[in-house]
Amino acid sequence: MPTDDYWESDELQDRLYYAREHEKSKEQRYYPRSRVAWPLRNLRRSRTTPWIIGLTLLFLIWWLSGSSRNSTKVDWSRLAYSQYATDVQSLCNALMVFESLHRLKSKAARVLLYPREWVKNPDPIAVRMLKDASKKYGVTLEPVDLLRADDKVASPGTLDRPSDWNLSITKLRVFDLIQYDRVLHLDSDITLLQHLDELFTLPRTAIAMPRAYWSDGDPSSWPLTSLIMLVEPNPNELPLMVETLKKWQTQSDYVNHKKYDMDLLNHRFGTSALVLPHRPYAMLTAEFRSHDHTTYLGYRNGPTQDIRGKWDPDRAMKEAKLVHFSDWPLPKPWIMWPGAGLTEIQPDCGGAKGGCKERVLWKELYTNFRRRRKNVCRILSVPAPDWAKWKNTTGAGG
Repeated sequence: MPTDDYWESDELQDRLYYAREHEKSKEQRYYPRSRVAWPLRNLRRSRTTPWIIGLTLLFLIWWLSGSSRNSTKVDWSRLAYSQYATDVQSLCNALMVFESLHRLKSKAARVLLYPREWVKNPDPIAVRMLKDASKKYGVTLEPVDLLRADDKVASPGTLDRPSDWNLSITKLRVFDLIQYDRVLHLDSDITLLQHLDELFTLPRTAIAMPRAYWSDGDPSSWPLTSLIMLVEPNPNELPLMVETLKKWQTQSDYVNHKKYDMDLLNHRFGTSALVLPHRPYAMLTAEFRSHDHTTYLGYRNGPTQDIRGKWDPDRAMKEAKLVHFSDWPLPKPWIMWPGAGLTEIQPDCGGAKGGCKERVLWKELYTNFRRRRKNVCRILSVPAPDWAKWKNTTGAGG
Protein backbone atom coordinates (compact mmCIF):
# COMPACT_ATOMS: atom_id res chain seq x y z
CA MET A 1 0.00 0.00 0.00
CA PRO A 2 1.17 3.47 -0.66
CA THR A 3 2.23 5.43 2.33
CA ASP A 4 0.92 8.83 3.35
CA ASP A 5 4.19 10.31 2.14
CA TYR A 6 3.46 8.93 -1.31
CA TRP A 7 0.03 10.61 -1.51
CA GLU A 8 1.41 13.82 -0.18
CA SER A 9 4.18 13.77 -2.78
CA ASP A 10 1.80 12.73 -5.54
CA GLU A 11 -0.71 15.40 -4.66
CA LEU A 12 2.04 17.98 -4.59
CA GLN A 13 3.15 16.99 -8.09
CA ASP A 14 -0.40 17.15 -9.35
CA ARG A 15 -0.93 20.55 -7.87
CA LEU A 16 2.31 21.79 -9.37
CA TYR A 17 1.30 20.37 -12.74
CA TYR A 18 -2.10 22.04 -12.69
CA ALA A 19 -0.56 25.29 -11.50
CA ARG A 20 1.86 25.26 -14.43
CA GLU A 21 -0.94 24.50 -16.88
CA HIS A 22 -3.07 27.23 -15.37
CA GLU A 23 -0.29 29.76 -15.82
CA LYS A 24 0.18 28.66 -19.44
CA SER A 25 -3.51 29.08 -20.15
CA LYS A 26 -3.49 32.56 -18.61
CA GLU A 27 -0.48 33.48 -20.69
CA GLN A 28 -2.09 32.21 -23.90
CA ARG A 29 -5.35 33.99 -23.08
CA TYR A 30 -3.95 37.40 -22.23
CA TYR A 31 -0.67 37.63 -24.04
CA PRO A 32 -2.08 38.55 -27.51
CA ARG A 33 -4.40 41.05 -25.91
CA SER A 34 -1.62 42.67 -23.95
CA ARG A 35 0.58 42.81 -27.03
CA VAL A 36 -2.20 44.58 -29.02
CA ALA A 37 -3.71 46.67 -26.26
CA TRP A 38 -0.46 48.28 -25.26
CA PRO A 39 0.27 50.02 -28.61
CA LEU A 40 -3.42 50.89 -29.05
CA ARG A 41 -3.49 52.59 -25.69
CA ASN A 42 -0.36 54.44 -26.65
CA LEU A 43 -1.82 55.37 -30.05
CA ARG A 44 -4.91 56.77 -28.39
CA ARG A 45 -2.71 58.83 -26.18
CA SER A 46 -0.64 60.04 -29.14
CA ARG A 47 -1.56 63.45 -30.57
CA THR A 48 -0.27 62.44 -34.01
CA THR A 49 -2.76 59.61 -34.49
CA PRO A 50 -5.53 61.76 -36.06
CA TRP A 51 -2.99 63.19 -38.49
CA ILE A 52 -1.79 59.73 -39.48
CA ILE A 53 -5.34 58.50 -40.05
CA GLY A 54 -6.29 61.67 -41.94
CA LEU A 55 -3.27 61.53 -44.22
CA THR A 56 -3.92 57.87 -44.92
CA LEU A 57 -7.50 58.62 -45.94
CA LEU A 58 -6.40 61.53 -48.12
CA PHE A 59 -3.85 59.32 -49.84
CA LEU A 60 -6.49 56.68 -50.55
CA ILE A 61 -8.89 59.30 -51.95
CA TRP A 62 -6.14 60.81 -54.13
CA TRP A 63 -5.06 57.40 -55.39
CA LEU A 64 -8.59 56.31 -56.22
CA SER A 65 -9.46 59.58 -57.95
CA GLY A 66 -6.20 59.43 -59.88
CA SER A 67 -7.07 55.98 -61.13
CA SER A 68 -10.47 57.26 -62.21
CA ARG A 69 -8.94 60.22 -64.01
CA ASN A 70 -6.48 58.03 -65.84
CA SER A 71 -9.26 55.72 -67.02
CA THR A 72 -11.29 58.63 -68.45
CA LYS A 73 -8.45 60.83 -69.67
CA VAL A 74 -9.49 63.06 -72.59
CA ASP A 75 -7.23 63.38 -75.63
CA TRP A 76 -7.92 67.01 -76.48
CA SER A 77 -5.84 66.83 -79.66
CA ARG A 78 -8.60 64.63 -81.13
CA LEU A 79 -11.31 67.21 -80.38
CA ALA A 80 -11.60 70.57 -82.10
CA TYR A 81 -13.57 73.77 -82.48
CA SER A 82 -14.04 74.81 -86.08
CA GLN A 83 -14.75 78.01 -87.97
CA TYR A 84 -14.98 78.76 -91.67
CA ALA A 85 -14.33 81.92 -93.65
CA THR A 86 -15.57 82.93 -97.09
CA ASP A 87 -14.38 86.55 -97.02
CA VAL A 88 -12.33 88.92 -94.88
CA GLN A 89 -15.34 89.89 -92.76
CA SER A 90 -16.13 86.33 -91.74
CA LEU A 91 -12.40 85.64 -91.28
CA CYS A 92 -12.29 88.46 -88.74
CA ASN A 93 -15.32 87.03 -86.95
CA ALA A 94 -13.65 83.61 -86.84
CA LEU A 95 -10.46 85.13 -85.47
CA MET A 96 -12.49 86.76 -82.69
CA VAL A 97 -14.02 83.39 -81.77
CA PHE A 98 -10.56 81.82 -81.59
CA GLU A 99 -9.33 84.71 -79.46
CA SER A 100 -12.22 84.08 -77.06
CA LEU A 101 -11.45 80.34 -76.88
CA HIS A 102 -7.82 81.18 -76.13
CA ARG A 103 -8.77 83.72 -73.46
CA LEU A 104 -11.32 81.35 -71.90
CA LYS A 105 -8.64 78.62 -71.74
CA SER A 106 -10.41 76.00 -73.84
CA LYS A 107 -8.43 72.75 -74.04
CA ALA A 108 -9.61 71.52 -77.43
CA ALA A 109 -7.79 72.04 -80.73
CA ARG A 110 -8.88 74.76 -83.18
CA VAL A 111 -9.22 74.54 -86.93
CA LEU A 112 -10.14 77.10 -89.59
CA LEU A 113 -11.54 76.27 -93.02
CA TYR A 114 -10.54 79.06 -95.41
CA PRO A 115 -10.68 79.58 -99.21
CA ARG A 116 -8.03 77.65 -101.11
CA GLU A 117 -7.93 80.56 -103.55
CA TRP A 118 -6.17 82.63 -100.89
CA VAL A 119 -3.19 80.28 -101.22
CA LYS A 120 -2.83 81.11 -104.94
CA ASN A 121 -4.01 84.72 -104.79
CA PRO A 122 -3.34 85.93 -101.25
CA ASP A 123 -5.36 88.80 -99.84
CA PRO A 124 -2.96 90.93 -97.71
CA ILE A 125 -5.45 91.52 -94.89
CA ALA A 126 -6.53 87.88 -94.92
CA VAL A 127 -2.90 86.70 -94.83
CA ARG A 128 -2.23 88.83 -91.75
CA MET A 129 -5.24 87.46 -89.90
CA LEU A 130 -4.42 83.88 -90.88
CA LYS A 131 -0.95 84.32 -89.39
CA ASP A 132 -2.47 85.74 -86.20
CA ALA A 133 -4.82 82.76 -85.96
CA SER A 134 -1.96 80.31 -86.28
CA LYS A 135 0.68 82.02 -84.14
CA LYS A 136 -1.41 83.70 -81.43
CA TYR A 137 -4.22 81.21 -80.95
CA GLY A 138 -2.77 77.88 -82.15
CA VAL A 139 -5.25 77.45 -84.99
CA THR A 140 -4.71 74.76 -87.63
CA LEU A 141 -5.34 76.26 -91.08
CA GLU A 142 -7.22 74.07 -93.59
CA PRO A 143 -7.59 75.43 -97.16
CA VAL A 144 -10.80 74.18 -98.81
CA ASP A 145 -12.81 74.68 -101.97
CA LEU A 146 -15.84 76.82 -101.26
CA LEU A 147 -19.36 75.47 -101.83
CA ARG A 148 -22.36 77.41 -103.13
CA ALA A 149 -26.09 76.88 -102.81
CA ASP A 150 -26.52 77.86 -106.48
CA ASP A 151 -24.69 76.91 -109.67
CA LYS A 152 -22.43 79.97 -109.79
CA VAL A 153 -18.66 79.91 -109.34
CA ALA A 154 -17.70 79.89 -105.66
CA SER A 155 -15.21 82.71 -105.11
CA PRO A 156 -14.20 84.28 -101.79
CA GLY A 157 -15.21 87.83 -100.96
CA THR A 158 -12.97 90.66 -99.83
CA LEU A 159 -13.17 93.35 -97.17
CA ASP A 160 -15.02 95.70 -99.51
CA ARG A 161 -16.98 93.01 -101.40
CA PRO A 162 -18.21 90.46 -98.88
CA SER A 163 -19.49 87.07 -100.02
CA ASP A 164 -23.20 86.30 -100.05
CA TRP A 165 -25.29 83.77 -98.14
CA ASN A 166 -24.96 81.15 -100.87
CA LEU A 167 -21.50 80.24 -99.59
CA SER A 168 -22.81 79.35 -96.13
CA ILE A 169 -23.01 75.66 -97.01
CA THR A 170 -19.20 75.62 -96.97
CA LYS A 171 -19.53 74.95 -93.25
CA LEU A 172 -20.61 71.41 -94.16
CA ARG A 173 -16.98 70.64 -94.94
CA VAL A 174 -16.66 70.14 -91.22
CA PHE A 175 -17.68 66.52 -91.91
CA ASP A 176 -14.42 66.07 -93.83
CA LEU A 177 -12.22 66.81 -90.78
CA ILE A 178 -11.61 63.12 -90.15
CA GLN A 179 -8.35 63.78 -88.29
CA TYR A 180 -10.58 64.61 -85.31
CA ASP A 181 -12.98 62.38 -83.40
CA ARG A 182 -15.37 65.24 -82.75
CA VAL A 183 -15.66 68.79 -84.06
CA LEU A 184 -17.72 71.56 -82.49
CA HIS A 185 -18.64 74.06 -85.18
CA LEU A 186 -19.87 77.53 -84.20
CA ASP A 187 -21.28 80.27 -86.36
CA SER A 188 -18.93 83.24 -86.27
CA ASP A 189 -21.48 86.05 -85.80
CA ILE A 190 -21.56 85.42 -82.07
CA THR A 191 -20.09 86.57 -78.81
CA LEU A 192 -18.63 83.60 -76.94
CA LEU A 193 -19.07 84.11 -73.20
CA GLN A 194 -17.84 80.72 -71.94
CA HIS A 195 -15.96 77.86 -73.53
CA LEU A 196 -18.00 74.78 -74.46
CA ASP A 197 -15.49 72.02 -73.73
CA GLU A 198 -18.07 70.05 -71.74
CA LEU A 199 -19.98 69.27 -74.95
CA PHE A 200 -17.14 67.06 -76.18
CA THR A 201 -17.96 64.58 -73.40
CA LEU A 202 -21.57 64.02 -74.53
CA PRO A 203 -22.60 60.48 -75.54
CA ARG A 204 -21.46 59.51 -79.01
CA THR A 205 -23.77 60.64 -81.80
CA ALA A 206 -23.41 61.61 -85.45
CA ILE A 207 -24.46 65.18 -84.66
CA ALA A 208 -25.84 67.26 -81.79
CA MET A 209 -27.65 70.56 -82.42
CA PRO A 210 -30.16 72.81 -80.64
CA ARG A 211 -33.57 73.56 -82.05
CA ALA A 212 -34.40 77.01 -83.40
CA TYR A 213 -36.49 78.03 -80.40
CA TRP A 214 -37.41 81.32 -82.10
CA SER A 215 -39.40 79.45 -84.75
CA ASP A 216 -43.15 79.83 -85.18
CA GLY A 217 -45.61 77.01 -84.82
CA ASP A 218 -45.71 74.01 -82.55
CA PRO A 219 -42.40 73.19 -80.80
CA SER A 220 -42.49 69.68 -82.25
CA SER A 221 -41.98 71.20 -85.71
CA TRP A 222 -39.08 73.50 -84.82
CA PRO A 223 -36.08 72.81 -87.06
CA LEU A 224 -32.55 72.18 -85.87
CA THR A 225 -30.24 75.17 -86.10
CA SER A 226 -26.67 75.01 -87.39
CA LEU A 227 -25.70 77.92 -85.14
CA ILE A 228 -23.83 75.33 -83.08
CA MET A 229 -23.30 71.70 -84.00
CA LEU A 230 -21.21 68.92 -82.51
CA VAL A 231 -20.18 66.61 -85.33
CA GLU A 232 -18.47 63.24 -85.65
CA PRO A 233 -16.64 63.70 -88.98
CA ASN A 234 -17.62 61.25 -91.68
CA PRO A 235 -16.34 61.60 -95.27
CA ASN A 236 -19.51 59.97 -96.62
CA GLU A 237 -21.84 62.71 -95.37
CA LEU A 238 -20.86 65.69 -97.54
CA PRO A 239 -21.13 63.92 -100.93
CA LEU A 240 -24.63 62.76 -99.99
CA MET A 241 -25.66 66.29 -99.02
CA VAL A 242 -24.23 67.76 -102.23
CA GLU A 243 -26.18 65.16 -104.20
CA THR A 244 -29.36 66.14 -102.32
CA LEU A 245 -28.70 69.82 -103.05
CA LYS A 246 -28.29 69.13 -106.77
CA LYS A 247 -31.64 67.34 -106.82
CA TRP A 248 -33.28 70.31 -105.15
CA GLN A 249 -31.70 72.68 -107.66
CA THR A 250 -33.51 70.91 -110.51
CA GLN A 251 -36.88 71.82 -109.04
CA SER A 252 -38.70 74.62 -110.85
CA ASP A 253 -39.22 76.79 -107.77
CA TYR A 254 -35.67 76.46 -106.40
CA VAL A 255 -34.64 79.96 -107.52
CA ASN A 256 -37.31 81.45 -105.27
CA HIS A 257 -36.89 78.91 -102.49
CA LYS A 258 -33.18 78.23 -102.15
CA LYS A 259 -31.94 75.67 -99.69
CA TYR A 260 -29.00 76.22 -97.39
CA ASP A 261 -26.98 74.38 -94.77
CA MET A 262 -29.81 74.27 -92.24
CA ASP A 263 -32.13 72.70 -94.79
CA LEU A 264 -29.59 70.03 -95.68
CA LEU A 265 -28.82 69.26 -92.04
CA ASN A 266 -32.50 68.98 -91.10
CA HIS A 267 -33.14 66.78 -94.14
CA ARG A 268 -30.36 64.44 -93.04
CA PHE A 269 -30.51 64.56 -89.22
CA GLY A 270 -33.94 65.98 -88.38
CA THR A 271 -35.12 62.72 -86.82
CA SER A 272 -31.84 61.44 -85.37
CA ALA A 273 -29.80 64.36 -83.98
CA LEU A 274 -29.08 64.66 -80.29
CA VAL A 275 -30.82 67.90 -79.30
CA LEU A 276 -28.77 70.41 -77.31
CA PRO A 277 -30.63 72.77 -74.95
CA HIS A 278 -30.87 76.23 -76.49
CA ARG A 279 -30.59 77.56 -72.96
CA PRO A 280 -27.69 78.21 -72.46
CA TYR A 281 -26.11 77.19 -75.81
CA ALA A 282 -28.04 79.25 -78.38
CA MET A 283 -29.27 82.59 -77.09
CA LEU A 284 -30.22 85.34 -79.57
CA THR A 285 -29.68 89.06 -79.05
CA ALA A 286 -33.33 89.38 -80.07
CA GLU A 287 -34.26 87.76 -76.76
CA PHE A 288 -33.55 91.09 -75.05
CA ARG A 289 -36.11 92.71 -77.35
CA SER A 290 -38.81 90.16 -76.69
CA HIS A 291 -41.73 90.69 -74.32
CA ASP A 292 -42.34 86.97 -73.80
CA HIS A 293 -39.41 84.83 -72.65
CA THR A 294 -41.16 81.59 -71.72
CA THR A 295 -39.94 79.80 -74.85
CA TYR A 296 -36.30 80.70 -74.31
CA LEU A 297 -36.51 79.90 -70.61
CA GLY A 298 -37.91 76.47 -71.46
CA TYR A 299 -41.06 76.99 -69.43
CA ARG A 300 -43.65 77.03 -72.14
CA ASN A 301 -46.64 75.25 -70.55
CA GLY A 302 -44.48 74.89 -67.43
CA PRO A 303 -44.78 75.87 -63.73
CA THR A 304 -44.66 79.66 -63.50
CA GLN A 305 -43.69 79.60 -59.82
CA ASP A 306 -40.29 78.06 -60.61
CA ILE A 307 -37.59 80.72 -60.27
CA ARG A 308 -35.81 79.42 -63.39
CA GLY A 309 -38.98 80.16 -65.31
CA LYS A 310 -38.86 83.85 -64.45
CA TRP A 311 -37.02 86.25 -66.74
CA ASP A 312 -34.04 88.07 -65.28
CA PRO A 313 -31.83 89.70 -67.96
CA ASP A 314 -28.73 89.68 -65.75
CA ARG A 315 -29.12 86.01 -64.88
CA ALA A 316 -29.83 85.13 -68.50
CA MET A 317 -26.64 86.85 -69.62
CA LYS A 318 -24.60 85.25 -66.85
CA GLU A 319 -25.71 81.71 -67.66
CA ALA A 320 -25.53 82.03 -71.47
CA LYS A 321 -22.59 80.27 -73.12
CA LEU A 322 -22.85 82.31 -76.31
CA VAL A 323 -25.07 84.97 -77.85
CA HIS A 324 -25.88 85.01 -81.54
CA PHE A 325 -26.46 88.39 -83.20
CA SER A 326 -29.90 88.24 -84.75
CA ASP A 327 -31.96 91.44 -84.88
CA TRP A 328 -33.21 91.46 -88.45
CA PRO A 329 -33.45 93.77 -90.28
CA LEU A 330 -30.77 95.57 -88.26
CA PRO A 331 -27.30 94.97 -89.80
CA LYS A 332 -24.87 92.53 -88.21
CA PRO A 333 -22.54 94.01 -85.56
CA TRP A 334 -19.57 94.60 -87.88
CA ILE A 335 -21.74 97.15 -89.68
CA MET A 336 -22.42 100.38 -87.78
CA TRP A 337 -25.97 101.15 -86.70
CA PRO A 338 -28.06 103.46 -88.86
CA GLY A 339 -29.46 105.99 -86.38
CA ALA A 340 -33.06 105.44 -87.45
CA GLY A 341 -32.53 101.70 -87.40
CA LEU A 342 -31.26 101.74 -83.82
CA THR A 343 -34.27 103.77 -82.68
CA GLU A 344 -36.64 101.37 -84.39
CA ILE A 345 -35.07 98.02 -83.43
CA GLN A 346 -33.54 98.46 -79.96
CA PRO A 347 -35.41 96.99 -76.94
CA ASP A 348 -38.42 99.19 -76.25
CA CYS A 349 -38.39 98.42 -72.50
CA GLY A 350 -42.12 97.79 -72.60
CA GLY A 351 -42.73 101.51 -72.94
CA ALA A 352 -40.98 102.30 -69.66
CA LYS A 353 -39.34 105.70 -69.44
CA GLY A 354 -35.65 106.00 -68.64
CA GLY A 355 -34.57 102.76 -70.31
CA CYS A 356 -34.19 99.24 -68.93
CA LYS A 357 -31.59 96.57 -68.22
CA GLU A 358 -32.45 94.69 -71.42
CA ARG A 359 -31.54 97.70 -73.54
CA VAL A 360 -28.28 98.25 -71.65
CA LEU A 361 -27.18 94.62 -72.09
CA TRP A 362 -28.27 94.54 -75.73
CA LYS A 363 -26.23 97.64 -76.59
CA GLU A 364 -23.23 96.35 -74.63
CA LEU A 365 -23.16 93.20 -76.75
CA TYR A 366 -22.86 95.23 -79.95
CA THR A 367 -20.39 97.73 -78.48
CA ASN A 368 -18.19 94.96 -77.08
CA PHE A 369 -18.18 93.13 -80.43
CA ARG A 370 -16.98 96.25 -82.27
CA ARG A 371 -14.33 96.97 -79.68
CA ARG A 372 -12.92 93.45 -79.90
CA ARG A 373 -13.09 93.55 -83.68
CA LYS A 374 -10.87 96.62 -83.70
CA ASN A 375 -8.40 95.15 -81.20
CA VAL A 376 -8.23 91.57 -82.52
CA CYS A 377 -8.59 92.08 -86.28
CA ARG A 378 -7.23 95.63 -86.48
CA ILE A 379 -9.96 96.69 -88.89
CA LEU A 380 -12.77 99.19 -88.44
CA SER A 381 -16.49 98.58 -88.62
CA VAL A 382 -18.31 98.98 -91.92
CA PRO A 383 -19.99 102.44 -92.17
CA ALA A 384 -23.72 102.54 -91.44
CA PRO A 385 -25.97 102.19 -94.51
CA ASP A 386 -29.00 104.30 -95.30
CA TRP A 387 -31.74 102.73 -93.21
CA ALA A 388 -34.58 103.00 -95.71
CA LYS A 389 -32.49 101.56 -98.54
CA TRP A 390 -31.15 98.84 -96.29
CA LYS A 391 -34.64 97.73 -95.31
CA ASN A 392 -35.68 97.56 -98.94
CA THR A 393 -32.59 95.52 -99.79
CA THR A 394 -33.27 93.02 -96.98
CA GLY A 395 -36.95 92.72 -97.80
CA ALA A 396 -38.10 94.56 -94.68
CA GLY A 397 -39.18 97.74 -96.48
CA GLY A 398 -42.71 98.67 -97.23
